[in-house]
Amino acid sequence: MTVDDDKAYKQAKKKVRNLRHFYKHLLTFAVVIAFLHILNMMTSSYYWAIWPTLGWGIGIFLHSIQLFDFAPFFDAEWEERKIKQIMARKAGKS
Repeated sequence: MTVDDDKAYKQAKKKVRNLRHFYKHLLTFAVVIAFLHILNMMTSSYYWAIWPTLGWGIGIFLHSIQLFDFAPFFDAEWEERKIKQIMARKAGKS
């Protein structure tokens, strides 16, 4: 296995781990939010369950943007470019 193959394998493994974490997060969201809505309907006339749904839903949305590369500034390549850029600036100041 070459260095590039090893790096690609590690990136793929990390992507799969992050994907698994996202699906667990999504399942937890669905179960808890369903419970909160049922609880809300049974106990109150004020529809308060919308607030945790919106807040947590925004978090799920941002998590999906990061995971599925919808925003280029969240990916690992951007991080690497930024690290190299910062290191180059520091090396120029030294």
